[in-house]
Amino acid sequence: MAIKTISIKGTDSKDMAGKAKEALKGFEVKFLLFFASSCYDDTNPAAELAAAFPDSRIMGSTSHSEYCNSDYTDHSVSIMAMDQDSVADSCIQVVENIDKEVNLQDAVKNMEAHFGGSDEIFENFDKYAGIVLFESGAKAEEVFMDRLGTATDILFVGGSSSAAENNISKVYAGDKSYVNAAVLAVLKTVRGYDVVKTQSACVMSERKLAVTKSDLHNRIVYEFDGRPCGEVYAEVLGVPVEEIQNYFVSNPLGIVADGEIFVRTFNQIQDGGITLHCGLPEGAEINVLKIGDIVADTRQALDQVITYEPAGVINFNCLYRTFEMLNKKLTADYCALWGKYSSIGFSTGGEAYLGHINETSTVLIIK
Repeated sequence: MAIKTISIKGTDSKDMAGKAKEALKGFEVKFLLFFASSCYDDTNPAAELAAAFPDSRIMGSTSHSEYCNSDYTDHSVSIMAMDQDSVADSCIQVVENIDKEVNLQDAVKNMEAHFGGSDEIFENFDKYAGIVLFESGAKAEEVFMDRLGTATDILFVGGSSSAAENNISKVYAGDKSYVNAAVLAVLKTVRGYDVVKTQSACVMSERKLAVTKSDLHNRIVYEFDGRPCGEVYAEVLGVPVEEIQNYFVSNPLGIVADGEIFVRTFNQIQDGGITLHCGLPEGAEINVLKIGDIVADTRQALDQVITYEPAGVINFNCLYRTFEMLNKKLTADYCALWGKYSSIGFSTGGEAYLGHINETSTVLIIK
């Protein structure tokens, strides 16, 4: 078996790592991806996993809740272990202080050099998959993803850290933890990979709204079409302005490009505007969306792409989608979709796919 996925609960990180080592006994782990409930952070899960698997490259993130195969859990650690039958090689880079001006050229050059240069990657482009994990407290994903897309043609997918009740948010690489940072990994897969993005949302109103005043850095929008954004949003929905906060999750915003929807969700009314979980620049045009059937839409999206038996599947699933499924008691039906694969996932603070989005599931499938 080229990939194994396990879910572990331990009394602390050392206990968790010991149980993981026992569960993976005899399996030569070369790359290990983990999503750990933030309740493990005070005992450093990365350091304990690095000690348990000294020959493996390791990356991970804190999480609010975790997925593994057909199970939804919390206060656990979901682990995907890969050997050389699935991933021939890998390279991890950490970019710190991402809330400042960041130059990604060095990180990209280091990754390219590790694999023998940009020509090697270009000639085998369908084998090289990128994973990016953000520490969400930095609120820097929009600019970072834009610059990453300029620096490299490798497709990076991933998500932003989330937290359980202790509100600790971190990302991990090797045996270290980081805040205000992004962890990048490039995997040279043996048989290639696919990516699925499904947001279980469709356009509610064909009316295009232009963002005419916003604060991208602080993720606040103030005006659509030169008017207060809340007033315009209420107008499109046909509801009183004082009730709009009830619709933020069920009717998010979307940038629609070539039939593809990239979701942005309002968070709360603040300082004469409305905050978002993903920023909107001035000049952007958006539609108001409506959320559909998460289980049915996810099943359709997976079935359209996964027509083979994959080695492993990684699901970066928005925390808002998790909340929606918990509210509607859909987690068992949703997790059943993933039980047919060796899969892990976590409830993210935002997803990465050609940019920073939310209320989306972004999926990396390793063939």
